[in-house]
Formats: sequence, C-alpha cells, structure tokens
Amino acid sequence: MSLGNNNINTYVEADLDYANAKKVQASVNTATLFGFIQLERNGNKTLKSANRYKGLSKREAQALYRAKENADVDIILEPEFETEKHSWFFGAYRTSSTKVKGWGVNIKGIQKDQHGVPNR
Repeated sequence: MSLGNNNINTYVEADLDYANAKKVQASVNTATLFGFIQLERNGNKTLKSANRYKGLSKREAQALYRAKENADVDIILEPEFETEKHSWFFGAYRTSSTKVKGWGVNIKGIQKDQHGVPNR
C-alpha cells in the first residue's frame, strides 16, 4: 500500500479464489510517425502497484490494465509480457505490439497475517 511516494508496509493474508482462476490476456498496439506523432492511441489507463507490478513500461501497464478489466479479476498472477517492435523508413515509422498473459483470480477475503512480520 502506498500514499504518494511513501510505501506503507502491511502484512495480510488474502484468500484467493483459485478454483475459478482463468487464463487472461490482452494486447496494446502502437504506431508512431517521426517518433512523436501517435497514429494509434491506447488511452492513459494503466495498472501500477507499489508492491506487485514494479518497473513496468507504459505499454506493459496498459496491457495489464486491459487484461484485468476485460476479465473482471482482482489480481493477475505471474504476468508474462511479449513485446515486438518494428521500424521502417530509417525509423520514421515505428510500430510495437505488447501482449500480456497470466492467470486472473479474485480475492474472496483479506485477514490479518497471524504469522507476524518477517525479519528484516
């Protein structure tokens, strides 16, 4: 959990609905001309988390958001990203495709961690 740029560490146990887990996937395609003219837009909605999904590129975060929203799940476990980029006319026209695949699960409940805080 985070507030601004400050992380607040909390330890909880989540009861995940593994029985209804489903494969999820989504893709984001982009096309630019001269490096700054966007020919294919994907919106500004991205999925980022201070703890779970760190270090994602904008396209990866957009694909993750789409997969989560389309499948109506709370968490995507083990997301795998595949990115393909192409360039034509000495880099004047560029395309990229980013795909994400993973397992989508919902959270049935959250409870306080009874095992205590791990040693640091």
